[in-house]
Amino acid sequence: MKNNYYAIACEDLKYLQATLFLPYYNQISVQAQQVAEKMLKSVAERSCVDIEKLMLSHNLRGLYSQIHQNDQQFCLDMGKLSMLKDFFYDAKYPGNNFVTVTKEECQECLDTMYDVIEQVNLFRERCGLDIFDMQRIGLQQ
Repeated sequence: MKNNYYAIACEDLKYLQATLFLPYYNQISVQAQQVAEKMLKSVAERSCVDIEKLMLSHNLRGLYSQIHQNDQQFCLDMGKLSMLKDFFYDAKYPGNNFVTVTKEECQECLDTMYDVIEQVNLFRERCGLDIFDMQRIGLQQ
């Protein structure tokens, strides 16, 4: 495995897809957020400047906004990114905001993650970079 955000995100995706038959929707949603975050960071580090603080955060919307400012072709749904970001904390840690993720919500998280991956792969294609050939795999029965 290569030591970069894209390669690590691809490995995380492979692991996530291997667990989709399990009914642990909170963990799957958290992992989907992690894949999306690393994918976005793989683009941000190539297309943005002065974002060191943002690269240390889990702010999907912030990463996307910076990328989109520099590349108008890179388009994602900000609301879906917000939902995915919220599940990273709310499904992972106890507290007043803790949620139990439903199967339907988990599938939404996966769909958003795959949307991010598709945009990242289009960006990488435009830059002449290698692309991980992934399939959209949903929750299994």
